[in-house]
Amino acid sequence: MINIQEKQADGTLLFGWKSSPPLTPFAPSYTHLFMEKKIFSEEECEEWNEYLLKQEQIILDNFRTSLGDGLTGLGDNSVTSRHPFFNVLEFDFHLAEQLKTKLFDCICCLLNITDNTTWQETLYTTCWFNVLRQGEKMKIHSHAYHNNTFYGFHLTIKATETFTSYYHPIKHQEEAFHVPNKQGYLTLFPNLIPHGVTPNKYETPRITIAGDMYASTIFPLALPKTLIKIGTYNNPK
Repeated sequence: MINIQEKQADGTLLFGWKSSPPLTPFAPSYTHLFMEKKIFSEEECEEWNEYLLKQEQIILDNFRTSLGDGLTGLGDNSVTSRHPFFNVLEFDFHLAEQLKTKLFDCICCLLNITDNTTWQETLYTTCWFNVLRQGEKMKIHSHAYHNNTFYGFHLTIKATETFTSYYHPIKHQEEAFHVPNKQGYLTLFPNLIPHGVTPNKYETPRITIAGDMYASTIFPLALPKTLIKIGTYNNPK
């Protein structure tokens, strides 16, 4: 296994794992690449923080029934457990469109870096937010493992001394990246990667925005209402 850790000229960080060259027909061959990039200023994150905390109670009031917390351990009373009911990119908030643009730009960059420039597809995303109060954490979980698996993302809005751990899907906790949650930083990760979040030790809520990106092929008949188109990847080089 080869560890990847590279910094681009604009400060974007690439990290992950790559298999050693296979020496038999059955040896594993993979690249699990992550991207971390700052997309919002501290001032913009403070605006997000104030807005999302107000939205939390509105969502809990409007959607009384939980559809599960995605195995995060946050429980049925969390806004995370209402994630199928809303999309942050549809919120009437002046930074929502900027987030949508940044998400598409970053996934295009990642596709270019990985030499997938001949792939053409319309991309969609879910997008929710998480609120972790003092003592709360996220259990290790993953978002997808099927033939349409793509990328997930995580954007730190407010956090004090927490980090997200991304675990190798085979070696598990023997091999992991423990990434500090830095305000305004977006992380893109392969959706099959197990990950979890350390406990919030402080009274200030930890606020993050998260979601899953999809190629349109995953929904051949009809797109779910909360899925938002972010753009069409068509060899943008």
